[in-house]
Amino acid sequence: MQPLAEIRHHLSGLWLLVRGDGRGLSAFDISDQGVLRSFQAMLICLPGLLLYAIQMRIAYLQVIVDPGRSHLWFLLQALFAEVLIWGLALVCIAGFGWPIGYRPLLRVLIVMMNWAAIPFVYISHGLLYPLLSLLDGDLTLIWISRLLLIAAVFSGTIYLVWRILHTVVGGAWWKRLTFLLLATLTTFWIAGALETSLGLTIP
Repeated sequence: MQPLAEIRHHLSGLWLLVRGDGRGLSAFDISDQGVLRSFQAMLICLPGLLLYAIQMRIAYLQVIVDPGRSHLWFLLQALFAEVLIWGLALVCIAGFGWPIGYRPLLRVLIVMMNWAAIPFVYISHGLLYPLLSLLDGDLTLIWISRLLLIAAVFSGTIYLVWRILHTVVGGAWWKRLTFLLLATLTTFWIAGALETSLGLTIP
């Protein structure tokens, strides 16, 4: 299958699941080969992640002089952080899914998460964040806009994942909600802590 056709195939499957159509599961290969192939999504997302890293560097230098760190090193740190966060998100899916009883579904959840990252990265990192960089003027307005962006991305992610879990997992709603909140909140917390520890965010 050609790369673009494969991406469309998986995103179409995700959209069916969001709409409550279980036939979307047929779009995902959960064999050993299929799980490994789903990690190709990282390479597909690389341009969007690089654009995000560049925008982070520009925003950083607008506030703080950073003579001790080259542009290249900052970009490498930012890309490392994004890839590590991706991996930690998968660990959270497995770590919280196992005790809740989602062990038989871990493969399909990991494969879906990998392919779902493509629209997430290009919409949030490649489109919305650069739009914020166009804001000029009051620093308070810029920070409020960024907080609203984070809230919009977080709530949108929660809703879409909830819809997919409702279709794929079913069962008691409280188990889905517990899994969703633990996995997403932990991932977002780790992401913030990691970016701060690497000095990628503005103090």
